[in-house]
Amino acid sequence: MRLESILARVHSFAPTFVHKIYQISDNSILKDKPFMDVYWQLAKDGRMNLHLREAYNLYHYLKVAIPLGGDIAEFGVFKGGTAKLICSFKGNVPLHLFDSFKGLPETDEHVDFYKKGDLGDTSLSNVRSYLKEYEKINYYEGWFPDVALQELADEIDFCFVHLDVDIYKSTLSGLEFFYPRLRNGGVLISHDYNRISCPGVKKAFDEFMANRDEELTPLWDTQCIFRKHMRDS
Repeated sequence: MRLESILARVHSFAPTFVHKIYQISDNSILKDKPFMDVYWQLAKDGRMNLHLREAYNLYHYLKVAIPLGGDIAEFGVFKGGTAKLICSFKGNVPLHLFDSFKGLPETDEHVDFYKKGDLGDTSLSNVRSYLKEYEKINYYEGWFPDVALQELADEIDFCFVHLDVDIYKSTLSGLEFFYPRLRNGGVLISHDYNRISCPGVKKAFDEFMANRDEELTPLWDTQCIFRKHMRDS
C-alpha cells in the first residue's frame, strides 16, 4: 500500500497528525543532509527536548553567528542534547556550558510551574562522557550567575548564546549576564518563550527587552530570538 493511501485512511480519524506529516515531508529542511544526519541521531539518543523546527532554528542561527567571531555559550545543558547539536557544527569555536547539573534552583511560585530540583536527572560526568569526542568545551558546574562570575574570564565575549532554563529568575539572570557580553550582531536564542508551562521565561524576556532597541522575535515552536544591534566600538 502506498504512503498516500495509508495517510488517506489515517486522515479519517487523525487529520491533524496527517497534516503534520505532509508539512514535514514538504519542507526543504529534510534535504539538509548534514543537519538531518545529526538530528536523527539526537532523536535516537533521547537527550534533546527540541522539536525538529526548533533544532533547525538553533542550527541555522549558529551558522549565521559563527562568522562574527567570539565564543558560544549554552545556559541550561540538562543531558547535553542541544550541546551536541551545537558541537556538531561549531568547528573550533570554544563552547561554554553552564548548568547546576542538580536540577532547577529555587523558583517563583507566582510565575513558574516548575519546582526546585526539577530536571535534576543529569550529571556533569554523564554529559562530559556524552560529548567526549568534541574539543574546546568548557564546563561550569554550579548556580548561575555565581559560577560564571567566578570562573569565566572577563575578556570572553560571545557570538551565539542559547538559553534553556525554564524559569523566570534563571532566564533573567542569563539575559543580564550575556547581553553585555554579546558581540555586535550576535545571536541570543531561547527555548520555552511561548511554552504555556514556562510563563516565567516570557515574563523575563518581556521585562528585559522592554527598554532595549533590539527586536525580540518569537519562533516556532516555542523559541524566541534577538540579534545584538551593531554599534560603534
